[in-house]
Amino acid sequence: MACTVAMRLCLDLGLRSLVVEGDSFTVIKKVKLNEVDRFEISTYIKDIKKMSNEFLSCTFMHVQRSANTVIHQLASEGLRLNLGFFGLNGVSDFTEELVEQDRH
Repeated sequence: MACTVAMRLCLDLGLRSLVVEGDSFTVIKKVKLNEVDRFEISTYIKDIKKMSNEFLSCTFMHVQRSANTVIHQLASEGLRLNLGFFGLNGVSDFTEELVEQDRH
């Protein structure tokens, strides 16, 4: 679900080249396959594939959770605060701190 929200946001912002990094091997694998998915997440997989065609370039890569800590913590914080998304008019100190930690 997070992937579909992020991709929609990128399209709405006018971004046309995207690299999606995800720590769910299952999701990344299913998105890359040219098969119809019949599992519980099939609706999300279908939406992700459809949206990927709207980009000039869209690549999906699996990363370990340790390489995906910023987005994982942002998603957790958003759930904790019951936020649908983080604002686009700047980022919180919490977000800036996480990104800085991820750079090291």
